[in-house]
Amino acid sequence: MVDRSAPVPAATVNLTPIAYNLGVAVGWKRFALSGDVSKVDLAGLPGGREAAEVGVSYTGNRFTGRVKAGADRPLAGAPKLIEDAPAYSIDVGGSYSLTRRLDVTAGVRYKDERERLITQPNTDTGRRDSQAVYIGTAFRF
Repeated sequence: MVDRSAPVPAATVNLTPIAYNLGVAVGWKRFALSGDVSKVDLAGLPGGREAAEVGVSYTGNRFTGRVKAGADRPLAGAPKLIEDAPAYSIDVGGSYSLTRRLDVTAGVRYKDERERLITQPNTDTGRRDSQAVYIGTAFRF
């Protein structure tokens, strides 16, 4: 005999975070074009973001140059109080081949972030910039 007066357990629904990163690169002769799209969806929790980057590079006999631009923004529907504002970045760099296996690399990165909750002292706008200059080496084996 089955007891029908016992409570039936409620069905639970679990939301799972989703993240992906898709990239593609196409080369032709000495030029290359690359693109990257990524998304992080935290299943209803704040903090989900989507980003896109596109880059172009040229490879010469001894010199290689590249330019990359990117954009990053929060997912639609996030609460305005806690979401980060969109951010934009650009990266310009290159390398020079000293020997067959040794390159010297250098570049500049710039990232612009607007309307951050934490503002820099001595600034009137809610804008924070991030800048970097880098110099390094690359070894090939």
